[in-house]
Amino acid sequence: MDKFLQVVGWIGVGAVALILLNVMINAGRGQYAALAVVASLTWAAPSIVGFVLIAAFGNMLGQLKAIRAASERQAEMFSEIMARGKNTG
Repeated sequence: MDKFLQVVGWIGVGAVALILLNVMINAGRGQYAALAVVASLTWAAPSIVGFVLIAAFGNMLGQLKAIRAASERQAEMFSEIMARGKNTG
């Protein structure tokens, strides 16, 4: 799920960037072009932020999986140490 969210987030950022680039190309030059870019930024900026947050959440899930695996290994090592301590004592 973590890699999926990362991929969805970055594909979303790329799609919004391509759409925004298309709007900028089709707007031409002049005042109306600037208005078109500003108008499209009202939806593009929150969309990009949202997709970056989705990708960051996916990255966080990956980090949490790694932390969980490491803590399980540490618990196993601790129980082995405790078992050895009981056998020698």
